[in-house]
Amino acid sequence: MCKKNAPLLAGLFVLMVALVSGCGSMDAVKKATGVKEPTVSIAGMNISSISAEGLTLQFALDVDNPNPIPLNLAGFDYTLMLDGKQLMAGEQRDKVKIKARGNSQVKVPVSLKFSDISQLISGATNKENLNYELKTAALVDLPVIGVKKIPASNKGTFPVPKAPDISLTGIDVKKLSLTGAKVVVGANIDNPNSFGIDINKLIYNLSINGKQWAKSDVDKTISLSEKGSSSLSIPLELNFLEMGSSLYKTLMQGKEMNYDLTGDMKFDAGHPLLKGVDAPFSKTGVVGGE
Repeated sequence: MCKKNAPLLAGLFVLMVALVSGCGSMDAVKKATGVKEPTVSIAGMNISSISAEGLTLQFALDVDNPNPIPLNLAGFDYTLMLDGKQLMAGEQRDKVKIKARGNSQVKVPVSLKFSDISQLISGATNKENLNYELKTAALVDLPVIGVKKIPASNKGTFPVPKAPDISLTGIDVKKLSLTGAKVVVGANIDNPNSFGIDINKLIYNLSINGKQWAKSDVDKTISLSEKGSSSLSIPLELNFLEMGSSLYKTLMQGKEMNYDLTGDMKFDAGHPLLKGVDAPFSKTGVVGGE
């Protein structure tokens, strides 16, 4: 135990001597304790989610710890530049354990609003790609030495995707009785992007006139070409005893109905940064009527 703690005790002694003598030599402390600074690098970036309001970039921060003991990452600071202009700066103070003699990866999510990007760069949201530079400093808590800021940066480009748009197109009544109905709800999904996408997951919650009609998912891949669209049919069985007798009259008379469609999509595209992109959606409108 004594041998194991000898470098640390020696480092404390050197630090005390340095403070007393007025010579704050951190190099001497590092040498006495054998503590080595970890290296920090930005391994990559992807677009993790997108909505009508903005998108979230997720950077992977690699921290390589050469020391025989784990270290604590006390957080990090970051600055994001777009086309040479600073869009945002922030900090995160979540603590992460960095394993001994190994590499640990920390995810750095950065949320961007399209309105902020447009204010910074005119016509940015109409561009296919934007140049970015991320500057970050990891706050690593080193034994004896204390918290040390270790900088890292990364430059590159990322596409400016738009979220797919989904809306209802109609309600086709297949069978109607006093107690219930069988209907097919039609929906349309538009891809506003200049590249094709594959929607691999679609979960939705549909309410009509304030009543929930359906909560389910689509178990097939929906492929959309660039600037393309695809129709979707949702067969439903409605119970008037549960949903109210007024629904019978509404369907019988073919009146317009207000809908609220919410849910989440997950899609892939050909671009390497657009894999498993989460795209939550919320849409309201009017459907039906003669």
